[in-house]
Amino acid sequence: MEEDRIHLQIATVGGPVYDDRVWAIQLPLEDGYLGVMANHAPLLCAVVEGVVRATKADGTSHYIAVTHGLAHVADNLVSVLVDAAEQAEKIDLARAQAAEQRARERLRKHDAPDIDMVRAEAALHRALARQMAVRMMKRK
Repeated sequence: MEEDRIHLQIATVGGPVYDDRVWAIQLPLEDGYLGVMANHAPLLCAVVEGVVRATKADGTSHYIAVTHGLAHVADNLVSVLVDAAEQAEKIDLARAQAAEQRARERLRKHDAPDIDMVRAEAALHRALARQMAVRMMKRK
C-alpha cells in the first residue's frame, strides 16, 4: 500500500528477524517509546529491552520483542540491530514465563559466588519483553 512508506528492518547477528514496509513504528528507548512515521528526521538512538510495534496502514500491528541495540532512521528506512529479537507469533509464552522465574530465582541468590547478576538481570528483562510482546499481540 502506498501509505506503508517506512521500510523497517530488524536484525540480530544471526540474521534478519523482521523486514517489511509499514506505516508507523514504535521503538522502546530508555525514557519511553519513540514514534516514527514517514519522513522522520535522521536519527541514531539506543534501543532497550522491550517491544517494537510495526503498524500497517490497515491498522494491523506486528510486535517484536527486542533486547538492547541501536536504531538508525534515515530516508524512510529504520534499521534496528539488536542482540536478540523475536516476533510475538513465534514466542512460547509458557517458556518465557519459566525463563522469568529462573531469572528471578538467580537474582534472589545474589550472594552466591557463581551467580552472574548482570546476566541474570538481562535474562529477566528479555523474558519480560517476550511476555509483553505476546500480551500486546493478543490484545489487538
